Amino acid sequence: MLRLFLLNLLISLSTFSQEIVEFSLGQGYQYDIYYSFNQGISGYTESDNWELAFSTNPNIPNVRINSGKSVKLFLLSENINNWDSVSTVPDSAIQLRNSNESWDLGAFVNGYYESGESFTWGDFNYNEINQMNQNYVGSKIFLIEYGSVLNPIQKKIMITEMTSGMYYLRISNLDGTSDQLFSVDTEPYSEKKFIYFSLSDNQLIDREPSNWDIIFTRYEEEYVTLNGTTMPYIVTGALTNENYCFEFNGPADFNPPMDSTQFSTIINTIGYDWKLYSGSYSIVPDRAYFILSNDQLFVHKITFQSFDGGQTGNMSFLTEEFNYNPITINEFNSISNFLYPNPSDGIINSLFLYDVKLEIRDLSGRLLLSNFGPILNVDLSSLNNGHYVATITTNDDIFVERIIVSK
Repeated sequence: MLRLFLLNLLISLSTFSQEIVEFSLGQGYQYDIYYSFNQGISGYTESDNWELAFSTNPNIPNVRINSGKSVKLFLLSENINNWDSVSTVPDSAIQLRNSNESWDLGAFVNGYYESGESFTWGDFNYNEINQMNQNYVGSKIFLIEYGSVLNPIQKKIMITEMTSGMYYLRISNLDGTSDQLFSVDTEPYSEKKFIYFSLSDNQLIDREPSNWDIIFTRYEEEYVTLNGTTMPYIVTGALTNENYCFEFNGPADFNPPMDSTQFSTIINTIGYDWKLYSGSYSIVPDRAYFILSNDQLFVHKITFQSFDGGQTGNMSFLTEEFNYNPITINEFNSISNFLYPNPSDGIINSLFLYDVKLEIRDLSGRLLLSNFGPILNVDLSSLNNGHYVATITTNDDIFVERIIVSK
C-alpha cells in the first residue's frame, strides 16, 4: 500500500530558548490557567463561574459542560414534546460526558446509539455538519446538575435551535417553574473557541483568551484506574488547543528524532498522568512532551518540574523551544499535492474517492470546516484569502498539507 508521509520534522539539537514557567491554580484549583508559547500566561480565570460552553464555530452545534466542577448532564427524553410531563429523573437516565480527546465533542453531542448513529441534541447526524449556515433543531430534553456536590441544583434544559452560531435554550426547574428562554450569540466571540454561560446568573462569561496553546485545568477523564477499578474521575491536568503533540519517555537531556506519525491532535495527550501521588505529589521521571505551536513555527519541549496539589495549586514546568523545519515527502502516485489546485480560488479537489475525514483549520488551530465522505471537491470560497492547514484522516494515515486560498 502506498503511504503518504507529511510534515517530517527536522529539529536542531541546540536549544533556541529555555525557561521555567511557574504559576498557581489556586487553593482547591480555583483558577484555569491558559498558556501561550508566544505570550506566556495569556488567561487566568475562575474555574467555576460557568456551566455551559458553546462552540463559536457557526457550523458546529457543539456544547460542553464544566465537568471539572462536577457539572453533570443526563438524557431525560428523546421527545421534545414531553417538556411539561418530565418532572423526575428516572434511574435509567443516561449520563452524557464531554470527550476528553476532542473539543468538538461536548456532552450534548458526544455519544452513539446502538445503531452506530451519532448522538446529538437534535435530529441531525454529527458526522454531516459541514453545511454552511445550516439550521439545527433540537429534539431532546436533558437534566443538568450543578452547584454543590452535596446539594446540587437540578434543571431541565433543551437546545431548541442553533443557526448561524445563534443558540436558543429553554431552561426550567424540574417541576416546570422558572421556565425561561435564552439566546446565546457566539458571533462576537469568533476569535475564540468557546463562549461560556453561567446558569447561576444567566450571563455569558467571556473568559477564554484568543491566543493559547495549553490550558491547565480540572476536567473529567473517562478511564482512570484507582485501586484496580477503572472509572470516570475528575483530574487536574493539561489540555492542548488541538496542537500536534506527543509524549516521549526517555532521558531528560535527549531529544528523539521525530516524524509526523508520532504527533496527534488529541487534546489530552499531555493529560494528568505526568505526576504521581503517594502521600504527596512527585513528577514522573524521564518524561517530556513535544508540542508544535499553533502558528507552526516552533516545536516546544515541556518537562514538568513540580506540582503541589490542591493545597496551594502551585506548579511549574520547563519549556524549551526548537527550530522547526517541515519537509513534505509525497509518495502518492508521484503527485506533489493531495489537494489541488494549491493555491486555490476557493474550490479544491482531492485524490480521495472513498470515505475520509477532512478538517480545515486556520494557522491558530481553529476548526473552520469538517467533512466526512469522499472528497471530490471542497468549497472554501467562504474563507478569506490566506494560509490554512488541511488534515485528512483515513483508516490508516493522517495527511496534513498547508493550503492557500487566493481569490
